[in-house]
Amino acid sequence: MDKTDQTAIDESALVLNRTEKSAEAVLRVASMALSITGLVIMIKNSISNEFGSVSYSNIGAFMYLVSANGVCAAYSLLSALAILALPCPISKVQVRTLFLLDQVVTYVVLAAGAVSAETVYLAYYGNIPITWSSACDSYGSFCHNALISVVFTFVVSLLYMLLSLISSYRLFTRFEAP
Repeated sequence: MDKTDQTAIDESALVLNRTEKSAEAVLRVASMALSITGLVIMIKNSISNEFGSVSYSNIGAFMYLVSANGVCAAYSLLSALAILALPCPISKVQVRTLFLLDQVVTYVVLAAGAVSAETVYLAYYGNIPITWSSACDSYGSFCHNALISVVFTFVVSLLYMLLSLISSYRLFTRFEAP
């Protein structure tokens, strides 16, 4: 293989790397937007009626959901900017760092969605054996908004699962095992 062939291969790899980075940045920005949407819906979610008032801040699972979505949105923005700003052949340390942080954010957001989904389920259906009745009969709009926020959170967790797959693929195909 002569020098011009090697240069052509390097340039095509560079273009692929730039395309890959752009696609990854788009996924990160999309997850940021969805995290912020879920966060705002939950923060604005409060209701007051003759039975009392309820807000996301009264329920620990929803406070965790808001916190996790906030952390995810901030990380998504910073990582999207970092992905675009990093030089084209990304170093092993940078790839490992992104892989690790993507894994952490994926599990944090998934845990927030799971615990909030359980809370929404209990609010909708109660738990008859221990005499918890459905709260959504009295606080319907609160439950509906909480459900929408949880759905957004699960979509974000799916995007981060995809980003984790991309990070792991990049790490394990380009570098040898430690």
